[in-house]
Amino acid sequence: MSNIRYDSSPSRSLLDHSKSGLTTKRTVAALLAALVLPTAFADDQQIQQMQQQVNDLEQRLQEMKAQMEEIQKKNKEIADKNKEIADKNKEIVDKTQQISTKNQELEGQHQQLQAQTFEISGKFKAIQDQWDLIPTTNKNQGGFIMDGVTLAFGGYLAEENAIRSSNLQADINSPFSKIPFNPNPGNLLLNQQQAQNAASGYYNQSSFNATARQSRFSVMAQGNADKNTLVTGYYEMDWLGDSPTANGTQSNSYTARVRHLYTNIDWTDIGWHMLAGQSWSLAVLNTQGVTPRNEEIPVVIDAEYMPGFVWNRQAQIRVVKDWDKKYWAAISLEQSQTSGVGGTLPNGTLPNGNLNNYTLPAQAGGLLTPGNYSVNKFPDIIGKLAMETNLGHYEVFGMLRNFDGTYSNPNVTAAGQSSWAGSMGFGSVLKIIPHTLDFKISGLYGNGVGRYGTSTLNDATIGPNGELTPMRGGSFLTGLTLHVKPTFDIYADIGRDWINGYTYGSGGQTYGYGSNVVANPGQFTSKAALSGFTPYDLHSVTQETLGFWWAAYKGYYGAAKVGVQYSHTGVSAFSVRASQYGGSFTPYTFDNMILTSIRFYPM
Repeated sequence: MSNIRYDSSPSRSLLDHSKSGLTTKRTVAALLAALVLPTAFADDQQIQQMQQQVNDLEQRLQEMKAQMEEIQKKNKEIADKNKEIADKNKEIVDKTQQISTKNQELEGQHQQLQAQTFEISGKFKAIQDQWDLIPTTNKNQGGFIMDGVTLAFGGYLAEENAIRSSNLQADINSPFSKIPFNPNPGNLLLNQQQAQNAASGYYNQSSFNATARQSRFSVMAQGNADKNTLVTGYYEMDWLGDSPTANGTQSNSYTARVRHLYTNIDWTDIGWHMLAGQSWSLAVLNTQGVTPRNEEIPVVIDAEYMPGFVWNRQAQIRVVKDWDKKYWAAISLEQSQTSGVGGTLPNGTLPNGNLNNYTLPAQAGGLLTPGNYSVNKFPDIIGKLAMETNLGHYEVFGMLRNFDGTYSNPNVTAAGQSSWAGSMGFGSVLKIIPHTLDFKISGLYGNGVGRYGTSTLNDATIGPNGELTPMRGGSFLTGLTLHVKPTFDIYADIGRDWINGYTYGSGGQTYGYGSNVVANPGQFTSKAALSGFTPYDLHSVTQETLGFWWAAYKGYYGAAKVGVQYSHTGVSAFSVRASQYGGSFTPYTFDNMILTSIRFYPM
């Protein structure tokens, strides 16, 4: 038997079994370690990476926290600045409130000063009308204060010349409606011999006249009766008057003439104004408001101004109301005169003959009463509304006139008669380009307006029953003034006066004033042409004018101005019935004029 011995002892088996189990455990542990350790090592790296990320996030959080603290610091600074600004704004609001309160306290005084400035603005820049006629700057004036009253003197010395293509027998003023007609067979219907004899008539005679008569002198006294009442007295004269001793032969002793002589009162606190005396008619266009010495007068040299200009200088009582110097209303009662009654009557006499006396001669013994005052029972009544805007000055007015006369016929002796006539007018002065270009326009249309037009066409004619019949007509003027520079102005104007006439038939003939009234004008012989007599019923007078004013000197010693004007004036008559030749024709004539002026303003 073999020597092999089997030990079947229980303790040894357990021991061997225990060793075997330990080995197995170690083997499992080794296997687990081999499997787990790499994963654990990888997790550790992830943990480290995550820890790094956490650290980075914490650092960024710290940086963001620092930025937030910086932003909060800036916000605090901004809040502090806003508080300072709010405090400043509060101070400004308080100051503004104080200023507003002060302005309200001074508002009444400001309105008074504004009103006084408006009233005085034109009065101390231009003492007389002619300063308004020549648009220039830096106008000189002279005056002094005596016992609280300001005395201001004005005026100018003038040497002026008029050259005309026809002889108007006139001085520096042109009687436009008296321009002679061309004395040829086609115009006066003269025969050949009569036309030859009339060739040397006034129409073909050019004329030259030099004069100093338009020189002017003015004085204005002005003072405050109280803080709200301004009183002004104004006197202006020239030497365009006439008298039996006035002549142009040797001493040329022309007489002085009143242009303006009035008192004006301004109640500045309530906006009322009153004028009493002789001044421009309320019908004259104003440049601003409705106050004296603010009239828009043509700047022409001609003392008769120009056709289309609506004007009169006459005694009047005028009351004016303004609202904040923006809106104006005025009414004036003015001297009434009938400037002319023309036409032909069935008995062949003229209206100013015995059939109708609309003017009365001076009474014997009336030492201070001139003749030829017309018969008028009522003054001319003129009302005006005006408005000031940013664009310029606008106005409208209405006029009511009354015509009276006496006439006699077999049934009525020295019977009185009365006719009323109304008319409307308008005007505007615009600053198209401020300080550079000015525009003006004005007009009048209605019945019985001849006296208010520069051409002084007839107011009325005689109707079929001997009554005064006002004729419809009007005036229109427009123009531009270019201020090339403060010392040089150029002006261009065009104006027209016209009447429509009134005619009626009797015995197969036409009478009154108008077309086909004058029959067979050949009766107006060469003598009429030589004398400058106008044989026709005039219809219209039109003029185009161009001129300039140059302020050659302005300084301490006054101002010197030079002006030159050219004008073309056309006169048209109503058509004439030419019975001896058949048919009819419309007479027309014209005159070319050049006027010059040298004026020195000592103050």
